[in-house]
Amino acid sequence: MAKPFDPRKVLKHVSNSLLREFFTRRGELADVAWDDLTEHRIEPIFEGWQALAERQKLEVQVILRDINELADHRGLAVLAEEILWRCPERADEFKAQVSKADKAMWMFLHVPEAFDEAAMFARADALAAGRYWNRRNGLPRKQIVVDQAVRERLAEALTSFYGPTQMRGRHCHVVHYPRSGGSNYFFAYLDDYPDKRLVFDGDGDEPTVRADRYAFENVFVYNGDDGSMELFAQGGKKVSEPLQAAFCQAVLGEDIDPADPLRPSFQLDHLLTPEYPLPTDPQDGVEEARITRLRLAPHGSGGYVEIKADPKAHPNDIYRKMERWLKASVITAAGTRVLQATFHLKFRHDGPGRQPTLTFDVLVPNSCNLKSKPDEQREVGERCLKLWEIVADDDDEH
Repeated sequence: MAKPFDPRKVLKHVSNSLLREFFTRRGELADVAWDDLTEHRIEPIFEGWQALAERQKLEVQVILRDINELADHRGLAVLAEEILWRCPERADEFKAQVSKADKAMWMFLHVPEAFDEAAMFARADALAAGRYWNRRNGLPRKQIVVDQAVRERLAEALTSFYGPTQMRGRHCHVVHYPRSGGSNYFFAYLDDYPDKRLVFDGDGDEPTVRADRYAFENVFVYNGDDGSMELFAQGGKKVSEPLQAAFCQAVLGEDIDPADPLRPSFQLDHLLTPEYPLPTDPQDGVEEARITRLRLAPHGSGGYVEIKADPKAHPNDIYRKMERWLKASVITAAGTRVLQATFHLKFRHDGPGRQPTLTFDVLVPNSCNLKSKPDEQREVGERCLKLWEIVADDDDEH
């Protein structure tokens, strides 16, 4: 869902120097006394914008809307991902921008191709939080090459589904964007049912009724590294399952069986809470429990980073390392997912020989290597998962 858009607020959040560069590049607002403006005094800027011709006003509004959408933790995570992928040598310039809106405007001015794609990815990330986004795995793991023929096959597959079943979507345009980390994003735009709406046309001040065929959107995300696919399409299984099959046939050349969306067994994001406690059952004789490794990814990203703790440092050393990474990456904990965690337990030991330990991994949504451990250690680990609130359901198969 789009964020509320208040153009005055967006202008106030962007530094005057960046606004001046933006409008100067466009050849606009030359009459504004930029040198006399105090920071964030935007009324002369706003009034100058509103005095432009209608076409110019609308162009600026579209850009400011994209800046507004990207000026939050989710958008900044995507912008940071794009600049680190495309031009890491400019990352310090990006980090030097003071506000979220400044970072988005700087990206528009200085790395426009990254800004455009970040706006698309941020929109997809926002859709991923809605009810019509679902994910499945178990697909063939392939490194795909996307050309016009692939896009046309997918467009034809989508029109073949929507035309007979919903009497819309008879025309389709597919756009493909690769994303750092190996994910491939496909945005499919299809014509919707004809509709009539009141519109203000051109410079006119009277609304007119216009009949148009508007567009609706499907989003497909395929990651060949892990054989997963994510899909945004309005409707339940009767829509999502045929579209999953259509995508796999058109893009992967594979026939697949229907599958339910993934049902998470483990949850790890709460481990991002600083100094998250790892209590243990006293009867298990655990002397120390610590996190030794975290695999983190910004929301919506196909890539990830791994943070490893110093085994000789404080038990919460992982959080010191994570805090430094978040600051360096201009990403907040709220905009980050935990994909995998490694835990290390030390048991009390008074006799001869080495101190007994247990190390195990947990991966979301439903993978853990405790089952390979001796029964006594596996049972301790399973009790820990419950105490640490990592088990998200009653599934006991770890």
